Amino acid sequence: MKILLIHCHYRLPGGEDAVFAAERKLLEQQGHTVVVYERSNEEAAHGPAKLLLPFRAVWNFGAARQVRALIQRENPDAVHIHNTLLLLSPAVVRAAKQSGVPVVQSLHNFRLFCPNGILLRQGKVCEDCPHHGLSCAVRHRCYRGSLLQTLVVAAAYALHRRLGTWRGVTMVALTEFDRRKLLEFNRERPTFDADRLVVKPNPVCVEPREILPWSERKAQMLFAGRLEELKGLPTVLEAWRLLGEDAPELLVAGEGPLGDWAREHAGPKVRFLGQLTPAELHRCMAESRAVVAASLCYESFALVPAEAHCLGTPVLASDLGNVGASVRPGIDGLRFAPGNAKALAGAVEALSAMQFDCNAIAAAARRIYSEEENTRALLRLYTKEDL
Repeated sequence: MKILLIHCHYRLPGGEDAVFAAERKLLEQQGHTVVVYERSNEEAAHGPAKLLLPFRAVWNFGAARQVRALIQRENPDAVHIHNTLLLLSPAVVRAAKQSGVPVVQSLHNFRLFCPNGILLRQGKVCEDCPHHGLSCAVRHRCYRGSLLQTLVVAAAYALHRRLGTWRGVTMVALTEFDRRKLLEFNRERPTFDADRLVVKPNPVCVEPREILPWSERKAQMLFAGRLEELKGLPTVLEAWRLLGEDAPELLVAGEGPLGDWAREHAGPKVRFLGQLTPAELHRCMAESRAVVAASLCYESFALVPAEAHCLGTPVLASDLGNVGASVRPGIDGLRFAPGNAKALAGAVEALSAMQFDCNAIAAAARRIYSEEENTRALLRLYTKEDL
């Protein structure tokens, strides 16, 4: 097949860029022809382009024209769109549709209904915009704390929602939790065709390795992620304080704004590893009794729990959003009340007394997240006419 991939990079690299690159690589490795139309918001960071960005974020005529020309020249079998914010605008979705080829769009966040994309305000889950309208975001300056920038993003999505830009497009949710939320919001604010929303997880890449049995794992648990409040780090450190000398060793991998505070307030059973390479992180995961995922927000895709499960490692997860939904209690981990250090401490004690089939955990996760399954799922999206 020949696939046109469309993506706008943020100024700072992020998870969406990684998924875009990974899926491109998967398709090329399987012998498919990949044509890429990619831009970066860095292009509009200075000078006249910066002044024009608010207008282009709503409707970029130039990008739409270039996409139509590229489709006409390359004649792809399908178009797969990742991110259009800010520079490309949803106008490229309309341009692809008008060219008559099947169009797929991955929803890496909740931006269709929430300008900041993550359903979060002042450190707490917020669903005001999906239920009460995008004006809520404008009132609270939810996009980067800026009234003007929030107004631009809200205007873009309000306009294209009214125009039916996403009608007829195959929309891809990353998880079943995302799918349920998107369908709930779509019933109140019709934006896409509900029968064209499908689930396809991101690929999860871990090096093949022998799965260490539960009985041979070190008496340690791992917290991996940005050291910030939203990831639940204060909750984790407080739980280890409550556990005292009976706590297993906690390894903390990552850096972030709470790094200095965390090192100052951590107990004796906590060891900070700093920022690890993927290989180093996966080695720690594979040797640990559990990974602790204490997020206080929905998360767009629970990558750390998915990586842990692919390595046969159980997960202690806050019972919220994609992190909580990724765990089957008693089978591949346990859940605890989000933000509740006492509940987490209880989960640590309970898990330490349990036994897990690490090979079964890994096998189940790899069936879902493997590169092979991801490639098959992509091709099903590109070739399926009636969903």
